[in-house]
Amino acid sequence: MSAPINVAVLGFGMSATVFHIPFIKALPEHFNLTTIFERSATETKSAARDAFPEVKVVNTLDAVLSDPSIQLVFVSTINDTHFDYSKAALNAGKHVVVEKPLTPTSTEAHELAKLAKEKNLVLAVYQNRRWDSDYLTVKKLMKQGVFGELSEFQSNFDRFKGEAATSKLWKEQDLPGSGSAYDLGSHLIDQILELFGKPQKVTGIIRNSRAVGNPNVADSFLIHLHYDASDVAGRKLPLIATARGSILSHVSPQLRYTIKGTSASFVKHGLDIQEDQLKAGAASAVTKSDFGVEPASLAGQLYTPGKVETITSEAGSYRSWFENVADAIRSGDRNRLIVTPEQAALTIEIIEAATQSSREGRTIDL
Repeated sequence: MSAPINVAVLGFGMSATVFHIPFIKALPEHFNLTTIFERSATETKSAARDAFPEVKVVNTLDAVLSDPSIQLVFVSTINDTHFDYSKAALNAGKHVVVEKPLTPTSTEAHELAKLAKEKNLVLAVYQNRRWDSDYLTVKKLMKQGVFGELSEFQSNFDRFKGEAATSKLWKEQDLPGSGSAYDLGSHLIDQILELFGKPQKVTGIIRNSRAVGNPNVADSFLIHLHYDASDVAGRKLPLIATARGSILSHVSPQLRYTIKGTSASFVKHGLDIQEDQLKAGAASAVTKSDFGVEPASLAGQLYTPGKVETITSEAGSYRSWFENVADAIRSGDRNRLIVTPEQAALTIEIIEAATQSSREGRTIDL
């Protein structure tokens, strides 16, 4: 077996400590965490060093990029640094994993995708929610053809937070790539695009619904992706696929999916549990047999004429994303990536179109 891939992680916030490092450490056959870039670290004070004393901690990007032993750089920093850090790492000959969204603008995203292709390097975007339990279940039902012709597809990521956040302050600031459409909407849009491809039109309502904090930073979104009937796409009916995120929803468990077709409808409540498991158990959670297995009480309901069927959810598997990245790097075939940078760039295009739609009060043709 090939030696594990030497990894440096940029940043030491929630993205790094909850979503990335636990998997890096839990998959030693694939990854070897050698370096953490913690900008605030000093010789005597470092949260990263306290947590991982065996790992080298640096406080400059150059210390990472100039190290020839580092093969893969995880960009787990705030959204408006993604472009510069990823571009610098690619130009230094490193493979790159970047937290979603890939970049604040589609122009930047396409530039990074082009650069990675030119240098034959892997640029992997952490659209991990393609491996959510609920989404894998929906994909399975669609593959089985249970819905007939789809008419409506609604994907939700609702929460209740009545006050502005007291932590993660950058998410509450008017910075490039901030706001819930980028933070949560990017996941839902990515899922919709994988299922249905690029839409013909986009309508968006993106707003600060709580009227707290910076009024320019959206905390809620409603984005309609319009798909025409198409013989080429095998779609006999026009379809509206909706990505929706409300921050003022008291529903428990929260509504996740409402899907309507000519043969069946599906309703699912409850969010994938992997994030909560990671927050509670970090690296140890990943190796447990129940990781990604949601409670039976959250199973969705499939409605057909005269019948209601409870659908047991598939197990979620974020580790599959990491295994796919390792495979693409080791094989030397970047085309093995399941989530491509070009797909991630299209997600940003949809967010930009939805933002324009919301601002101008009209539907945007793509």
